[in-house]
Amino acid sequence: MCRFRFLLLFLFFPIVAFAAKGDWQLLKSTHFFIYYKEAPQSTVERLAQAAESCYSNITNELGFNRFNFWTWDRRARIYIFDTQQDYRKDTDAPDWSAGQAAVANKLIKTFVTAPGFLNNILPHELAHIIFREMVGFNNPAVPLWLEEGVASYQGENIYAVKAKLAEGIRSGNFISLGDLSRLGLSKSEDKARAALFYAEAYSLVKYLISEFGRGKFVFFCQSLRDSRNLAAALSKAYSFSNMANFEEGWKAYILR
Repeated sequence: MCRFRFLLLFLFFPIVAFAAKGDWQLLKSTHFFIYYKEAPQSTVERLAQAAESCYSNITNELGFNRFNFWTWDRRARIYIFDTQQDYRKDTDAPDWSAGQAAVANKLIKTFVTAPGFLNNILPHELAHIIFREMVGFNNPAVPLWLEEGVASYQGENIYAVKAKLAEGIRSGNFISLGDLSRLGLSKSEDKARAALFYAEAYSLVKYLISEFGRGKFVFFCQSLRDSRNLAAALSKAYSFSNMANFEEGWKAYILR
């Protein structure tokens, strides 16, 4: 979960002087173009602060902060619709949806009263976009566990996750790395299995970053982008001889 760092100074340049009623207005922050219509200015600025805080937290945690993503015309775009009805009409989203992202387009859409958007949906979707920009938007070598592990990296407690996974590993009730890499979760997926998938995904990313450092994780992501081969990238960055060796290292980390 991202905490707002209100002491940070962000420069906002609202372009509203010539916007007619019903037209999109624009607020620019360092890394975002935020489009809105009748949303209160305080709401828009609060979202901008939250987005900048999340961006800073995510890039710092993953070691991506030196790459200067999303500046000038490369900024990500966030659209804030006035009502849920307007949002659903534009996105064709289900009634439970509070936000939607087009990762490859660096685009996020939501609405003014969307529940849980700032604390949950926004940081999760921003992590997806930031990570994919690093490893390649159309890279088929990126497994779902890696992407979801990165996206949930800030919101989990490793001690609680390790305790649950350690019990599963000892009893043989866990998803092997081979199965995890082939797994594609569907809406009909068993809830317990889905929860286990996300816990393992997060812990694998936590293992790579906490045990070997952010610098190696960045190198791993660059190698994955260039080689488009997961095993080769892991071997190059971490010297794992194979995927089984990686899995054994992860298990030892969980059981420690």
